[in-house]
Amino acid sequence: MKTLTIIGRAHGENAFRIVEEFHNQGDEVAILFTGRGTHHTDKQEIIEQLDFAELYTIETEFNSTDERITALSYEGIITLLEQCERTFTWI
Repeated sequence: MKTLTIIGRAHGENAFRIVEEFHNQGDEVAILFTGRGTHHTDKQEIIEQLDFAELYTIETEFNSTDERITALSYEGIITLLEQCERTFTWI
């Protein structure tokens, strides 16, 4: 099962623990950082902590220089949503 987690808050530490639990239970995990949640993409320790997940932002909000983070168009977001069986939001 693939789970999409949307992080829209600057305080996402609890969400990171929850997605790690999803991963430990065998889920594939994708994380979409939006709004204030994009601040996490500047923190190397967080990106390294989430190395098990696919990491995304919305290209019109934030385009990280880190190659581990992919900026998606709105069409790309729809494609990602279609690939995921479940979503979890932290906004």
